[in-house]
Amino acid sequence: MTFWSNTLSNVLGGIGAGLFFLLCYLMIQWFLRATDLVIGYSWRWETRDGVVVFWPAFDIRNRAHSKKYRLANIAYTVKGTPHWFDNKGIMGIVIEPESMNFIDGLPVTNVHNLAEATHLEVTIRDQSKRSFWLRGEGPGQQGKGWTRRNAFKLRALLEKWLIAME
Repeated sequence: MTFWSNTLSNVLGGIGAGLFFLLCYLMIQWFLRATDLVIGYSWRWETRDGVVVFWPAFDIRNRAHSKKYRLANIAYTVKGTPHWFDNKGIMGIVIEPESMNFIDGLPVTNVHNLAEATHLEVTIRDQSKRSFWLRGEGPGQQGKGWTRRNAFKLRALLEKWLIAME
Protein backbone atom coordinates (compact mmCIF):
# COMPACT_ATOMS: atom_id res chain seq x y z
CA MET A 1 0.00 0.00 0.00
CA THR A 2 1.16 3.47 -0.73
CA PHE A 3 1.07 6.29 1.76
CA TRP A 4 -2.08 7.92 0.32
CA SER A 5 -4.09 4.72 0.02
CA ASN A 6 -3.15 3.83 3.62
CA THR A 7 -4.16 7.31 4.83
CA LEU A 8 -7.46 7.15 2.92
CA SER A 9 -8.16 3.71 4.39
CA ASN A 10 -7.50 4.98 7.92
CA VAL A 11 -9.70 8.07 7.43
CA LEU A 12 -12.60 6.06 6.00
CA GLY A 13 -12.24 3.49 8.79
CA GLY A 14 -12.34 6.26 11.41
CA ILE A 15 -15.41 7.83 9.82
CA GLY A 16 -17.11 4.42 9.66
CA ALA A 17 -16.34 3.71 13.31
CA GLY A 18 -17.62 7.15 14.32
CA LEU A 19 -20.86 6.62 12.39
CA PHE A 20 -21.28 3.18 14.00
CA PHE A 21 -20.94 4.60 17.52
CA LEU A 22 -23.27 7.50 16.66
CA LEU A 23 -25.86 5.01 15.42
CA CYS A 24 -25.50 2.97 18.65
CA TYR A 25 -25.98 6.14 20.73
CA LEU A 26 -29.09 7.12 18.76
CA MET A 27 -30.57 3.63 19.15
CA ILE A 28 -30.05 3.69 22.93
CA GLN A 29 -31.66 7.13 23.17
CA TRP A 30 -34.64 5.95 21.09
CA PHE A 31 -34.94 2.85 23.28
CA LEU A 32 -34.94 4.89 26.50
CA ARG A 33 -37.49 7.38 25.18
CA ALA A 34 -39.76 4.66 23.80
CA THR A 35 -39.89 2.74 27.07
CA ASP A 36 -39.72 5.38 29.79
CA LEU A 37 -43.46 6.04 30.13
CA VAL A 38 -45.78 3.09 30.75
CA ILE A 39 -49.51 3.74 30.60
CA GLY A 40 -52.31 1.35 31.46
CA TYR A 41 -55.96 2.06 32.07
CA SER A 42 -59.24 0.58 33.13
CA TRP A 43 -62.82 1.80 32.98
CA ARG A 44 -64.67 3.15 36.00
CA TRP A 45 -68.38 3.92 36.12
CA GLU A 46 -71.17 5.10 38.34
CA THR A 47 -74.81 6.06 38.02
CA ARG A 48 -75.53 9.79 38.10
CA ASP A 49 -79.16 10.90 37.94
CA GLY A 50 -80.23 7.53 36.52
CA VAL A 51 -77.58 7.58 33.75
CA VAL A 52 -74.48 5.38 33.83
CA VAL A 53 -71.34 7.37 33.03
CA PHE A 54 -67.95 5.85 32.18
CA TRP A 55 -64.48 7.36 32.48
CA PRO A 56 -60.96 5.96 32.17
CA ALA A 57 -58.69 5.54 35.17
CA PHE A 58 -55.05 5.75 34.06
CA ASP A 59 -52.05 4.13 35.70
CA ILE A 60 -49.10 6.20 34.42
CA ARG A 61 -45.56 5.26 35.42
CA ASN A 62 -42.52 7.32 34.52
CA ARG A 63 -39.42 5.11 34.57
CA ALA A 64 -37.06 7.86 33.42
CA HIS A 65 -34.60 9.08 36.04
CA SER A 66 -34.59 12.73 35.03
CA LYS A 67 -37.36 13.53 32.51
CA LYS A 68 -40.69 15.09 33.51
CA TYR A 69 -43.78 14.87 31.34
CA ARG A 70 -46.69 17.31 31.30
CA LEU A 71 -49.91 15.79 30.01
CA ALA A 72 -52.09 17.60 27.47
CA ASN A 73 -55.26 15.78 26.37
CA ILE A 74 -57.05 12.52 25.63
CA ALA A 75 -58.53 11.57 22.26
CA TYR A 76 -61.20 8.88 22.01
CA THR A 77 -61.71 7.21 18.63
CA VAL A 78 -63.65 4.27 17.25
CA LYS A 79 -61.72 2.54 14.43
CA GLY A 80 -59.94 5.80 13.64
CA THR A 81 -63.11 7.94 13.66
CA PRO A 82 -63.07 10.65 16.36
CA HIS A 83 -65.59 10.13 19.15
CA TRP A 84 -64.62 12.78 21.72
CA PHE A 85 -61.64 14.86 22.87
CA ASP A 86 -61.01 15.46 26.56
CA ASN A 87 -58.98 18.67 26.73
CA LYS A 88 -59.55 19.38 30.43
CA GLY A 89 -59.35 16.12 32.37
CA ILE A 90 -55.56 15.66 32.46
CA MET A 91 -54.24 18.91 31.02
CA GLY A 92 -51.23 20.27 32.88
CA ILE A 93 -50.69 17.26 35.15
CA VAL A 94 -46.95 16.76 35.62
CA ILE A 95 -45.58 13.22 35.69
CA GLU A 96 -42.45 13.39 37.85
CA PRO A 97 -39.38 11.19 37.22
CA GLU A 98 -39.56 7.72 38.78
CA SER A 99 -43.19 8.15 39.82
CA MET A 100 -46.42 6.17 39.66
CA ASN A 101 -49.64 8.12 39.15
CA PHE A 102 -53.29 7.12 39.24
CA ILE A 103 -55.31 9.70 37.30
CA ASP A 104 -59.04 9.75 36.46
CA GLY A 105 -60.19 11.26 33.18
CA LEU A 106 -63.50 13.05 32.70
CA PRO A 107 -66.65 11.03 31.92
CA VAL A 108 -66.82 10.17 28.22
CA THR A 109 -69.86 11.55 26.39
CA ASN A 110 -72.34 9.18 24.73
CA VAL A 111 -70.91 6.06 26.40
CA HIS A 112 -73.47 4.38 28.65
CA ASN A 113 -72.42 0.71 28.79
CA LEU A 114 -69.20 -1.27 29.08
CA ALA A 115 -69.40 -2.64 25.53
CA GLU A 116 -69.31 0.90 24.11
CA ALA A 117 -66.44 1.84 26.42
CA THR A 118 -64.26 -1.13 25.49
CA HIS A 119 -64.61 -0.37 21.76
CA LEU A 120 -63.04 3.05 22.22
CA GLU A 121 -59.38 3.59 21.34
CA VAL A 122 -57.72 5.96 23.78
CA THR A 123 -54.78 8.20 22.87
CA ILE A 124 -53.01 10.28 25.50
CA ARG A 125 -50.82 13.16 24.35
CA ASP A 126 -48.25 15.09 26.29
CA GLN A 127 -47.41 18.74 25.66
CA SER A 128 -44.50 17.86 23.38
CA LYS A 129 -47.09 16.14 21.11
CA ARG A 130 -45.88 12.64 21.94
CA SER A 131 -48.83 10.22 21.67
CA PHE A 132 -49.56 7.04 23.58
CA TRP A 133 -52.15 4.92 21.81
CA LEU A 134 -54.02 2.44 24.00
CA ARG A 135 -56.23 -0.41 22.82
CA GLY A 136 -59.79 -0.46 24.00
CA GLU A 137 -60.35 -4.16 24.70
CA GLY A 138 -60.39 -4.90 28.40
CA PRO A 139 -57.75 -3.32 30.61
CA GLY A 140 -55.47 -0.93 28.76
CA GLN A 141 -52.60 -2.36 26.78
CA GLN A 142 -49.41 -0.39 26.30
CA GLY A 143 -48.72 0.77 22.78
CA LYS A 144 -49.15 -0.92 19.44
CA GLY A 145 -46.79 -2.91 17.32
CA TRP A 146 -44.32 -5.70 17.98
CA THR A 147 -41.31 -3.35 18.12
CA ARG A 148 -42.67 -1.45 21.10
CA ARG A 149 -43.80 -4.63 22.89
CA ASN A 150 -40.36 -6.20 22.46
CA ALA A 151 -38.66 -2.98 23.58
CA PHE A 152 -40.68 -3.09 26.83
CA LYS A 153 -39.74 -6.76 27.31
CA LEU A 154 -36.06 -5.94 26.75
CA ARG A 155 -36.15 -3.03 29.20
CA ALA A 156 -37.85 -5.23 31.82
CA LEU A 157 -35.16 -7.86 31.31
CA LEU A 158 -32.35 -5.29 31.63
CA GLU A 159 -33.91 -3.87 34.79
CA LYS A 160 -34.22 -7.39 36.18
CA TRP A 161 -30.47 -7.82 35.60
CA LEU A 162 -29.92 -4.39 37.28
CA ILE A 163 -28.26 -2.84 34.24
CA ALA A 164 -28.64 0.95 34.47
CA MET A 165 -29.54 2.47 31.11
CA GLU A 166 -29.52 6.14 32.11
